[in-house]
Amino acid sequence: MAIASLSKQLGLKPPGEILQAGLSPEDLDIIKVVSGSLAERLRNNTNTVEQIDTLIKEGLDLLPAPERANVHAHLLCRKAWLLFQDGHEEAGLDEYDEALRVKELPSAWALKGTLLLQLDRPDEAFEAFRKAHSLRDDWGTSKLNHLTNLFGGWSTAALLRALFGIVQEDAQEAKKGVDEYIDLPDRAKGDDLASAVLNLAVEKPVSENLQAALEELELMVRLVSIKDPFEGWRALTKEISKVWPEGVSAVDAIREQRE
Repeated sequence: MAIASLSKQLGLKPPGEILQAGLSPEDLDIIKVVSGSLAERLRNNTNTVEQIDTLIKEGLDLLPAPERANVHAHLLCRKAWLLFQDGHEEAGLDEYDEALRVKELPSAWALKGTLLLQLDRPDEAFEAFRKAHSLRDDWGTSKLNHLTNLFGGWSTAALLRALFGIVQEDAQEAKKGVDEYIDLPDRAKGDDLASAVLNLAVEKPVSENLQAALEELELMVRLVSIKDPFEGWRALTKEISKVWPEGVSAVDAIREQRE
């Protein structure tokens, strides 16, 4: 799926960059006890796969037992992200799976979702985002920041999937993206983060074809969002019934007006 290409054309940050999260301050403080230099590199995102492997192999046993699994899983996620950035997507996916076996972190699910998007497995990707959301309380004190990133990346991915379907004239793919997108505001409102869902508006100038696809996407979102197309009509008839003369046919009244 050309999500990276589409996000670049629209001037949007790719979902993976939005969702990428480092170790928590608490984890970094723990790692600093074993290796102050590595903790600093992790903080600044300048570490390497080899350095992470070394800490996992030689330093994990030196960490306090209660925090060991949490730090281990975070380190595996960081390793997976580095492999992903270097173009080793399948190896990165394996590391995310290993991280989830060590401890089921919401960040691991969210980041695994972005990698699944890159591997053209969107159904699994959105399932991973939903799993991350279900575990959101595990983010603890950093929950608000992580949830903001989750809704931002998730909604971006949904819109890009829908737009890709429109561009490729794949109605089923477009509908799946739109369905995912219109479900997100209600989820976000439940966490008081409705503003974190990406707005449809795109400010960067785009090609004529892409602009037409964006307009079609906006219309599609509006139409699919109408859960009951007759709701407004029922409300109108209820109001009319309050003042409508008893025994007068609506059909006869309309005909009379036409004449």
